[in-house]
Amino acid sequence: MRLVFTLAGLLSLLTACSGPYSNPTTATADTAKPLAVTIETAIRTSLPEIVVANGELFAEDVAAIGVKVPGRLTKINVDLGSQVSAGQVLAELEKDDYEFRVKQAEGQVEQTRAQLGIGNSANDNVVPEETAMVRQASAGLKEAKLIGENTAKLFQQGVLSRVDNEKALITRATAEARYQSAVEQVAQLRAQLLERRAQLALARQQLSDTIIKAPFSGAITRRQASVGEYLSGNAPIITLVRQHPLRIRLEVPEKQAAKVKLGQTIEVDIQGGPGKRSGRVVRMSPAIDAQSRSLTIEGHLPNEDGRIRPGSFAEGRITVDAGAIGITVPFSAVISFAGTERVFIVKGGMLEDRIIQSGRRMAGDRVEVLQGLEPNSKVVVNATERMLKGQKVTVSGS
Repeated sequence: MRLVFTLAGLLSLLTACSGPYSNPTTATADTAKPLAVTIETAIRTSLPEIVVANGELFAEDVAAIGVKVPGRLTKINVDLGSQVSAGQVLAELEKDDYEFRVKQAEGQVEQTRAQLGIGNSANDNVVPEETAMVRQASAGLKEAKLIGENTAKLFQQGVLSRVDNEKALITRATAEARYQSAVEQVAQLRAQLLERRAQLALARQQLSDTIIKAPFSGAITRRQASVGEYLSGNAPIITLVRQHPLRIRLEVPEKQAAKVKLGQTIEVDIQGGPGKRSGRVVRMSPAIDAQSRSLTIEGHLPNEDGRIRPGSFAEGRITVDAGAIGITVPFSAVISFAGTERVFIVKGGMLEDRIIQSGRRMAGDRVEVLQGLEPNSKVVVNATERMLKGQKVTVSGS
């Protein structure tokens, strides 16, 4: 008898605790007491179609700022977290050695200019015929030509011997060679001047490179050197990231990838961040990833205030159809149990239930209904699991 009463009590308990999916008994007109309910109309409204994808934020540019020339670090003006502007001085190296090299190169330039006879000139233009060495060789050549002409005449008159005439010819040939050598020497000095000008420019550039400047505006994420440390060429000092704009990289599921286009709006919700930010799709991968079965897209997010950080996890909502229409109901009208959602509607003064699939939570405490409900249906707000299909109701609301 005790076993019978226990089973009977268990059956009674299961009947009393009937939830939305415990096969509740349908209420009848004779047994169900009318229940006062409030209803609202399931409205058809503008609901832009959105594709949701997860991803990560990346800096648009990340640069390890180092030294172009070796030297001892004498000053560093930034540290972790410092905000810098493009062209701002970040660090400095010892300059003495490079200043001496500039002076040495300047002296070599002036030495060559003096050899060319243009030491007092404002530019490096050289006319070979105006240089002292060419003028001297030219004068010697003219003298040799004059002597040669006179010697030839006297030889023809029998005044001078053949030996004297040949000596005059040899002297003229020697003068011509000296003149050609002078012209070539001027050309060599002009080339040397160009070379030394380049060496001077290089020395000045190396002196300038002892001052390390920011190539773009951003923030310091790492400091890698200390004052007094001797650094070799290309040794890093700091790492600089560009904070504005940031790049968001999202993985869009393959079945929704065809809907995503360049220029579409991205609403980004950043985990632990300052809130939502808006950007646009600017790049798309040409292929679907074979392992994740997703399409990689990238967008730009404004970050003038620097409040969002590269590396953050983000959820992106891409608006793929701004003109889409959908159905919404009050959030309190949806009952969720065991992964299934339903709403109650009023029809003929009694309750009926509808299995639905909900979508996005909307503003005004409403929720999108993707399927299972017709527009203009009268749904019960503040629905509870105690409500029964077929139960009589008295209605308020619209």
